[in-house]
Amino acid sequence: MAASRNRPPDLPGEAVANCLAAHLPPGATLYLGLSGGRDSVVLLHILKGLIPDRVRAIHVHHGLSPHADAWASFCATLCRGWEIPLAIAKVAVYREGRGLEAAARTARYQAFREHGATCLALAHHRRDQAETLLLNLCRGTGVAGAAAMRGKREMPPMTVLRPLLAIGEDKIAAYAEAHQLCWVEDESNAKPHFRRNFLRLHVLPQLAAIFPAAEANLARATAHFAEANSLLHDLAALDATHIKQDAQYFAALTPARQANWLRWYLKEAGWSIPDAARLAEALRQFSNAVRIGAYGELRLPEGRICLWRGRFYSVSDAPIPVSPQIWDGQGELAWAGGWLRLEARQGEGICAERLNNNADGQLSARPRVGGETLRLVENRPRRPLKKLLQEAAIPPWQRERLPLLYWGDEFIACPGIGIAAAWQAKETGWLPVYSD
Repeated sequence: MAASRNRPPDLPGEAVANCLAAHLPPGATLYLGLSGGRDSVVLLHILKGLIPDRVRAIHVHHGLSPHADAWASFCATLCRGWEIPLAIAKVAVYREGRGLEAAARTARYQAFREHGATCLALAHHRRDQAETLLLNLCRGTGVAGAAAMRGKREMPPMTVLRPLLAIGEDKIAAYAEAHQLCWVEDESNAKPHFRRNFLRLHVLPQLAAIFPAAEANLARATAHFAEANSLLHDLAALDATHIKQDAQYFAALTPARQANWLRWYLKEAGWSIPDAARLAEALRQFSNAVRIGAYGELRLPEGRICLWRGRFYSVSDAPIPVSPQIWDGQGELAWAGGWLRLEARQGEGICAERLNNNADGQLSARPRVGGETLRLVENRPRRPLKKLLQEAAIPPWQRERLPLLYWGDEFIACPGIGIAAAWQAKETGWLPVYSD
């Protein structure tokens, strides 16, 4: 434990008060991520004075340190003495190919969500911001990564606030000493094999020796990058309104604006963004496809971005059932990420009387296997379903996912295409509709 004296400046308190006035809805509860370290204890102390009845604390117990139980006990004692409700969340950290810090961060945010933290405060300060910028730059980040952390960030269903982000560590230390606060020390912070620790222990001090204002200037630079990123976002949204109407607009853009739009498009969809080389190749293929009127696609873990007939589509790759699904025609049938239903119609759809009075089979939905044919007009030849789908301008990714309706082993209908002539309704009918 650590404790000390001296009167602090009021700057940390002013920063927190300003943040709450700007971003905390009236009457809303604010949850604090309380590690037990100095920074989070300082923030909790300030919040206790500003909104004593609306602050809650959450301590995430990662179990990664032999002192983890002691830290949880410290937080419990602190919150009990300050009469602040505390939840202790024990989590399991799964690395799954990621670094330990990233895995622990994912576990933390999941714990915050599970404990109902719709508005969450974290105690990151100016040095943390400088470290994040250097770390991201060393990873080859773009403008968005160089913007580092935000004072306010929407992470649905949470709003994350960082009230101390512009405050120097010295101001926070002075506040802690003046109020004689106690905190715990995480021994891992002294281990330089963690990249962030290496930057804090070795790089930033050397920079400060040559450039005394390095930390403040690095943090200020993140604000400039954030502004640039906001402008790129606005430009992408503007381009998107034109691209939505005509992909020729996309082909006429510079490669940089094409890449900016595609990154924005993927981010809006909540999809992963491929590395620069793969992104550039996808853009080249899309541009060529637009010029010659061809089909193009970019496959990603979440699905595909498809270019078809001058428009872009995001397509989920939900699995297609591999066996028939018997269906009574009631309600909606889940199929390949979409829903199949029968809508009552007069004079169109599948003949209701034949469906109701035919005991020689069962209605079922089946996937395409190839080679299917359908006679849509009496006394006319059967036509390949493949041709019918092309003529109906059904997008390629939808063609492979459409459920085909069978009565027994007889192919009787395809949503969006038509009903077999022998099954067409003259009076009451059931029209098959599939939506994804």
